[in-house]
Amino acid sequence: MAFEVFDVVRIERLLEPERDVDGSVATPPQPRVGELGTIVEALGDDVYLVERATDDGLTMWVAEFLDSELSLVRRPIR
Repeated sequence: MAFEVFDVVRIERLLEPERDVDGSVATPPQPRVGELGTIVEALGDDVYLVERATDDGLTMWVAEFLDSELSLVRRPIR
């Protein structure tokens, strides 16, 4: 599926259980199956940059995912 920036997605599977992550804390947690995130950039070749944020807007983690690891939860109305 082709995702768009600002789509909310669910992590359905982790083909790479440990991956490079960035975030607001010194050691951001690894993404987990079932978590929701937002597409922040389409990197090409079915790879997307996804951000998981807290309710108050802090970035828990940002990581790259293949489209096959994600499912669409909702797409914002434009």
